[in-house]
Parts: sequence; structure tokens; C-alpha cells
Amino acid sequence: GRWFFCDENWMWNMLDFVIVVASIWDVVTDLLQSLGVSQDVESVAGLSGMKVFRFLRLTRILKTMQFVRILRFVMALRTLVASIFSTVKSLLWALLLLLLIVYIFAVIFVQVVNGYNADDSLPRMPEEQWRASEKHYGSLAGCMLSLFMSIANGVSWQEVLEPVRFISAHWVVLFLFFISFTEFAVLNVVTGVFCQSAIESAQHDQATMMQSMMANKETHLNKIKQLFKKMGADETGCITFAMFEDKINDPDVRAFFESLDLDIWDAWAFFKLLDTDGGGMVEVEEFFMGCLRFRGTARAMDVAKIIQDQRWLINHMSRFESFMESELNLLKEELFRSRLISREDSKVMPRLPMTKDL
Repeated sequence: GRWFFCDENWMWNMLDFVIVVASIWDVVTDLLQSLGVSQDVESVAGLSGMKVFRFLRLTRILKTMQFVRILRFVMALRTLVASIFSTVKSLLWALLLLLLIVYIFAVIFVQVVNGYNADDSLPRMPEEQWRASEKHYGSLAGCMLSLFMSIANGVSWQEVLEPVRFISAHWVVLFLFFISFTEFAVLNVVTGVFCQSAIESAQHDQATMMQSMMANKETHLNKIKQLFKKMGADETGCITFAMFEDKINDPDVRAFFESLDLDIWDAWAFFKLLDTDGGGMVEVEEFFMGCLRFRGTARAMDVAKIIQDQRWLINHMSRFESFMESELNLLKEELFRSRLISREDSKVMPRLPMTKDL
């Protein structure tokens, strides 16, 4: 229907429509030519131009790029593809660095070899070495290619070394330094950078992280259910503190907590931390989330929450102290006034006669 050209894949649908129309037209023109109905079909204006649309059939293969969406269900393949794409940027910089190094050494060796061959006062190279010098050091681009092939196992670097060896041992040392530097330093560092980029990409891939978390959650939930069964929580699906305290020293229970990097030294404190709703019973999901929350070292979010709570407590305590100080000052003033009033009243009050006076 009309949604064929209006849905989210309308561009792919339009491409398919054009390809199908062009294919049908090609079939019709070929059929007319084979039947001899029209020998000048190709010369008709606009007909031969339709042949151009044949190459669009090749572009339809781009639609297979949507296959990447399916890779999220194959996590191993997705991780490999994502890691490879994450190293493209590092690859470009590595190639640029390698090109610069090869260029510097190529300039040196080209000048040395061609300068030696151009100097008639120096002994002439043997025929084999002279041909090797022309082959590997005849031009700057050829020398760069030979040096790159030497470190990439495209050609034996001993063959490239022969003309330099004839000239001087000093240049042999420089050539060996080039091979050693690129093989043991540059390429190893580049490999390390690639590995680091691939590892970081795999660690920060959201789909991979979610898949790993879901798989770990299912595994831990099954372990917790088995643990609850050992504690006697088959019917209710919850455990009480009495059950937890009774089984806390069980080897299987201890092994489970050690697998989560949890050291339970106070059963009551740990149970109260798990029982967030204060109901006196801990469910499987509540137990699982609590164990995940307490495993490992404190995260930045945990520390930030503690700092925020401390700031809130300090602010409210300072307000409370100010309030109490003002109230105590008022109370002090009231007591002072009451004392003054009582003293004045005692002075004004007449002195009662004593019994002797009477």
C-alpha cells in the first residue's frame, strides 16, 4: 500500500522499486531485440540510458549492512566487530607514525647509496649488489616501500641490506637499528594501543554490558535460590534472621559470599542492611540486589552519596545548634527576668511583726 513509500525504510523501498523497474525494462528490450520486433530499440531516446540502472543492483548489497543489527544477538561476533572498528582511529595514527619513521630512514639510505654510486672515485659495487641498490634505493618511494616490506615480512631485509653492507659497517648498524626500533618498539607499542582500544571498546559497549549483566544476574539468582533452599526458605521464598544466622557458617554459604568478595563478620548488621524495607524477611531479589550493592570496593556514586548525606547532616545540625542556642538564650533571659521580679516583690512585701512585738 501507500505505506511502502511512507514507512521508516522508504528509501530502501524506493531503491528496490527503481531496480525492479529497470530490470523489467531490460528484459523487455532484450526480448524485443531477440524477436526482431525492433532492431533499433537501443537507439530510441531514453532506452539506452535505462541500462545505466543496472549498476544499482550492486548498491542493493548495502542493505545487507542492516545485518549489523542482528549482531547484537551474537555477542562474540559483535564484540569482535566493535573492537575492530574502535581501532580504526588508532590505526590511522599508527600508519602515519610508521610512514614518518620509514620516510626519515629512507631519505638517509637513498642519499647514502645513490651518493656512493655517483662517486666515481669509490669502488664500484658488484653487479648483484648494484642491481639491488637500483631496485631498493633507486628512488625515495621505492626505498620507503622496501623498508616497509622489510619490517612487514614482504621481503627479506637481508636482501635490502646487501648494498648498504658493501658501503660501510656504520650504515649496517643504522639499518639494524631501524629494524630493531620498528620491530621491537614501534610495532609492539602499536599492538599494545590496539589491544587497549579493543578492550576499552568491549568494556564500554552497552549491549555487551547488558548481556553480561543479564547472564550474571540469572546465574547469581539461581545460586541464591539454591542457597535459600539450604536455609529452609522453600515455601515462603524468604529468609529470616534466624535462618540466616543458623546457616551463616555453612561452607556452601561462606563459599557463595566469598565468590562475591563479601566478608560477613556481623550477621545481624549484614541482615539489617539487606532488609531495606524493615519487614524482618529478605526475598531473593532483595538479597541479590543487596549483595551486588555491597560487593567490591566503594564506587564513586557511593562516596558521593555519603558526602551528600554528611553535608545535609552538617547543615541541619548547624541549624539545630543555632536554634537551640537562641532558645537557650531566651530561656536564660526569662529566668533572669523572673529572678529580678521575685527580688523586687520580696523587697516591696511588708515585714510581718514578730511574736515579741505583739
